[in-house]
Amino acid sequence: MNQILIDKGILRPSGEVVKDKINLISGAHTQPFAEMLWTVTGGDTDTTDRVYTLLSGLYQEGRETEMLEVLRTLYGVLGLAFPDDVELLAEHPEARSYFLFSFLLDYDDIMEDYKAGQDDE
Repeated sequence: MNQILIDKGILRPSGEVVKDKINLISGAHTQPFAEMLWTVTGGDTDTTDRVYTLLSGLYQEGRETEMLEVLRTLYGVLGLAFPDDVELLAEHPEARSYFLFSFLLDYDDIMEDYKAGQDDE
């Protein structure tokens, strides 16, 4: 498994996590997720905030495996395929943790942008 992560540039041969690569993966997959959630909820900020609270609570409690399960479920409900890149790094604790951290930051930034755009209307 580590060799696949090395080949994909997620890990260095030393086993060190390549945070820049994980940030790119997060950015690429968080945007469509957040956009679809925003669209499906009709811009309901209470719902998007609840999703963030749920996900960040799981992350803060160290329940990363459960957080990934919730993400898989939400991707499915939104009609999105769960990203193969994320499945690959899910089994590597450090890479998974950094991805989930990055996902939460990206999600929060994206939703704040949507909310600001809603206020401008």
